[in-house]
Amino acid sequence: MSLIRKVARPLLGAGFIADGIDRLRNTEEAADRLEPTLEELGSLVPQAEVITSDPRRTVQVLGGIEVVAGVALAIGKCPRIAAFTLMGVHKVNSYVEMRAAGLDSVEDLTAQRDTLLKNLAVLGGLGLAVADLAGKPSLSWRAEHLAKQSKKKGAQFRDKTYKWAEEFGDDAVKTAKAFERDAAKSFKRAEKEAVKAISAAAKEGKKKAEDAL
Repeated sequence: MSLIRKVARPLLGAGFIADGIDRLRNTEEAADRLEPTLEELGSLVPQAEVITSDPRRTVQVLGGIEVVAGVALAIGKCPRIAAFTLMGVHKVNSYVEMRAAGLDSVEDLTAQRDTLLKNLAVLGGLGLAVADLAGKPSLSWRAEHLAKQSKKKGAQFRDKTYKWAEEFGDDAVKTAKAFERDAAKSFKRAEKEAVKAISAAAKEGKKKAEDAL
């Protein structure tokens, strides 16, 4: 892990850890702030009654998620999933904060603008953390690179085989070409299966991250 990650991740996670602990310690107060938002959500999405019907429990769940995901991000444990989870929580926090803010004066509008910019900055930082591969290429890039390397080596092997087969006459060359066609078909099938497997793994990872929200 680079020095910038060792510093940036704990700094980014610290605020969520502190906010989660505060939520768990002051559940009633946090529930009162969250309740109007939950009521609004319940009117728009009746299926979300499990979440909206008990503000206190929802606050405890959100607080627990913030602490766990914040710690995971800070120590670099599944940091991309942790950051993705915190993005969802941060959106909820930002909306609740914006909804509860007063707009009765110019000072209130200025404070609201500053808060919005701060929240957008944090959201941007989390977005970078989600996209951060720690210097490692993505699965799709590695799969594509492996396929290109395999094709290159396969072409080199084919050319050598043809030269070798030419020494034994036309029949040997025809046989070698037949084998090459079969091998090419098998490679294409394997390549398609690899792409499917990688896509399925990526979707499963995204679904798990979404379920964690």
